[in-house]
Parts: sequence; structure tokens; C-alpha cells
Amino acid sequence: MHNPNSKQRLKRLSPRQRKKMKVGEFTELGFSLLVTLKPQLAADAQDALLDAWLEAVDAEGVSFGGHFGGDEVQRFEGIVFPVGRTKVTAEMRAALIAWLNARDEVDAVDADELADLWNIEW
Repeated sequence: MHNPNSKQRLKRLSPRQRKKMKVGEFTELGFSLLVTLKPQLAADAQDALLDAWLEAVDAEGVSFGGHFGGDEVQRFEGIVFPVGRTKVTAEMRAALIAWLNARDEVDAVDADELADLWNIEW
């Protein structure tokens, strides 16, 4: 596998090409997470948590795409990604994870490190 952000490759590309390919200074970082909820959490409590989570994410100026899943274990998972000119930073990641960990409805949070969202293997 080649490294899309290798110094040799980036040297050959113009700023316009780097922007179009979303490499170099135009890399878009984000992180995925898996949130396990407390057992037997009511549907209205799940909805309230999700609404509050989306407001917290919006307050940071980024977005979240994900879904609820699991039959025996209630959880939601997804990706926090940049919107517009706002970049996802390590500090923002830490703040959002801390927000989730502080919630009573949340049992566990498993978050990946920041990754290049355009050049990652899913």
C-alpha cells in the first residue's frame, strides 16, 4: 500500500492537486467511536442522549454520522468528521469523549485515534 501523504508524492503535487486529493495540508481528520449504553435504557432516554450528543458535536462545529445497533447490548456507533473549515483536533476528540463518559446513560466509550478519513481502510 502506498502512503498518500508521503513527502515525495506531496512534492510532485501542486496545491490545487493536493486540495482535490485531500492530502497534505488538506487532509481531513476524524475519528470513529462505539458507545455502549447502560442495560435496559428506555427508548426516550436513548433519544434524549442522542439529541444531547448531536448538540454537543454541533457546538464543536463538526458533525457525526452513525446509528444505533445491537440487540442484547444497546449501543451507538459512528464517525465524527469535519464540516466546512472546522478541523477535528485531538483536543476536540478528548472533549467529546469526556462529554460521553460524563453521561449517566453511557456504560463505555471506545474511540479510535484521529485518522485521515479520505485515505483510511475501513
